Amino acid sequence: MTDILKDKTNKVLLLMSFPIGIGMLSTFLFQVIDTYFVGKLGTDALAALSFSSTIYFILVSLYIGLSIGVSIIIGQSVGKGDLDKVKKTTWVSLSLSFLTSVLFSLIAIFFIDDLFIALGATADIQPLIKEYTVPILVGMPLLTIGVISCGILRASGNITRPEIIMAIAGVINLILDYGLIFGKWGLPELGIKGAAYATVMSWVFVLLGMTTLLLKDELLSFSNKSSETVQSIVKDIFKLASPTILTQIIGPVTITFITYLLAKQSSVAVAAFGVASRMEMLLLVGILSVSTALTPFIAQNSGAKFYSRINEAIVFGGKASIYIGLLIAIILFIFVKPLAAIFSDNQEVINHTSNYFYIVSLSYMFYSLYLITTAIFNGMQKTLTSLKITVVKSIVFAIPLALIGSVWGVNGIFFGLAFANVLAGIYATIPMRKEIKKNYPDLLKVKALEDYKKDVKRLFNRRKIQLRD
Repeated sequence: MTDILKDKTNKVLLLMSFPIGIGMLSTFLFQVIDTYFVGKLGTDALAALSFSSTIYFILVSLYIGLSIGVSIIIGQSVGKGDLDKVKKTTWVSLSLSFLTSVLFSLIAIFFIDDLFIALGATADIQPLIKEYTVPILVGMPLLTIGVISCGILRASGNITRPEIIMAIAGVINLILDYGLIFGKWGLPELGIKGAAYATVMSWVFVLLGMTTLLLKDELLSFSNKSSETVQSIVKDIFKLASPTILTQIIGPVTITFITYLLAKQSSVAVAAFGVASRMEMLLLVGILSVSTALTPFIAQNSGAKFYSRINEAIVFGGKASIYIGLLIAIILFIFVKPLAAIFSDNQEVINHTSNYFYIVSLSYMFYSLYLITTAIFNGMQKTLTSLKITVVKSIVFAIPLALIGSVWGVNGIFFGLAFANVLAGIYATIPMRKEIKKNYPDLLKVKALEDYKKDVKRLFNRRKIQLRD
């Protein structure tokens, strides 16, 4: 296991980020693979998947938010050496997440028609939406346990194995998707419903795999030695997780609103946005994995009072946001059209998808800075600050600017999202600078531009050496 408290900061964060990125990639591939195969069924099926994903992402974000709150408690407890609290928190959080998942899935199934009518789904698309969404909602508790378990394992120091589980699950989903959608290898041809069944079956593997890891690490052995009561742990979880849940949910709610605006333009625009959203998830894996690694790293080192390591982590995160955001923008400008064509042969879908990235990709450096900043505040147990930044990003910037942009059509909406990302990144630096000035004054001595110049020089020097060799 990686020693979060002792190994060199940059090395630890890289070693944490890589497997987390693999795991995230596998998780996102559940939706991306579905998009690829469902796109072969036609534009209506692709639009149905895009509508369905609004509910999917809201629920998954809820459980990711809960997982972040739990991982902060686990990380702090590990840092303090309170392993009995770690075990009890594991039991309580898994039970709580399962119950809430079942409840929200039942509510979503009951109101499914009303939800998608309100979002602007047309009558011909609604049956396809239900075929995909209902099985996903039924299986959602399986994924919920997997997501919470993964967060617990990461925060306790077991970084690689949970991500291997997620990677294998992605492969299972790929194989079953092809078989069940198109009726290959003797399996029934189920169309869009087959994509949902394949995803749920891969979640069964996630549940079994994560449970095995928890048992192996002795995190599921219920401990009565901890002085903490179940009630106090639940209280701590909600105290930390409530802001992180809201922080995670606000993004998908914003996407739901954008879907509503695009539905007023055309179902093809909705289908294109669905493709763009999934491509974006994959492309942002790098910065998402770094931000995810930062939260337990800072939580553990905060619990151990290793503040110099937190300084180093903040610098690492700032650099990562600039470099990765710039790299993504360059990749998209070169390859966006052939990438979009993978998911649909409809030229209008390809054009809308390409325009989205031509417009929005330039804002990814700022968006990455926003993600890193909120992750750092979560690790510091300042989840309300993260929530405030996210609320401003979505409610103050994204929704109004997209609404204004909709006057100029689909591209106007995309420009609204791009400006919102830029403003969010700038706004996130304000509370971060206040926090640094108050608690980490040594960071004020860091000359960011000089650091970037040194990194560029190192890169070119290595390139020169390689060319000489």
